[in-house]
Amino acid sequence: MEIDNKSIVESFRKYFKLKESPIAFFYTDDPPQKVFKPHPKNRNIFPCIIQFLRGVRRGRTIVFSKKSFRLCPGGLAYLGFKKMIKGIEYYLSIGIPSHKPGEKLLEGEHFKRTPQIAKEFYEKVPFKRNPAEFAVFMPLEKVDSGKYKPDLVIFFVNMDQLGGLIQLFNYDTNDGIKIGLTSACGTIITEPLAEQNHKPIPRAVIGLLSDMLSRKWIEPNIASFTVGYDRLLQIVPLMNESFLNFEAWQRILKRIN
Repeated sequence: MEIDNKSIVESFRKYFKLKESPIAFFYTDDPPQKVFKPHPKNRNIFPCIIQFLRGVRRGRTIVFSKKSFRLCPGGLAYLGFKKMIKGIEYYLSIGIPSHKPGEKLLEGEHFKRTPQIAKEFYEKVPFKRNPAEFAVFMPLEKVDSGKYKPDLVIFFVNMDQLGGLIQLFNYDTNDGIKIGLTSACGTIITEPLAEQNHKPIPRAVIGLLSDMLSRKWIEPNIASFTVGYDRLLQIVPLMNESFLNFEAWQRILKRIN
């Protein structure tokens, strides 16, 4: 039986009042041809993947590859196209000192107290090499299930919707959710991909909470919720019997604009 991604999206629109389609993410050697090709106005700036996803949230499709340029090097690492840049532990902590006393070659972000703490953190990030030439972000309802199978599905949701998704993906398990702690693109790509090996049920990953560099591109009350596509297919048939049809959620649903 062919999977109807449009029906899946409509179910989530119904139960969560989604205003935008969830985003499918997948790797492929045969990417779609009609895609959004952004052109940064300032060629000295390397845009964040989260910036590009604003277009996908509006219905566009975007494709990246290891040949992509004018893209944040960290984003390319989280996509699996390149290795993480050297010295990232200094950038995330105290910065890179200059040979001149009191000066720095690069100011740090002070997300971690020391380079050592930052290095220990990144050594645990489950980076993987991409399995194909291209990485695609596409509205789920536009994915041709006869040609592509998403690896992940990404929701951008407000706090009420996030709470409902957390409850839903813990409906048939007690270990269905994880809070992502890497950068924004890591919490929607790298960490959720690694979760697909989690037994017995891959956990969904909540993201966009702690990356201050990327949150400025996101509305104040919005977070991401990323789940494996196979896990999504497991939960959809259970939605109708769950709390989503009962009073507590229905009362909350009324206040979601």
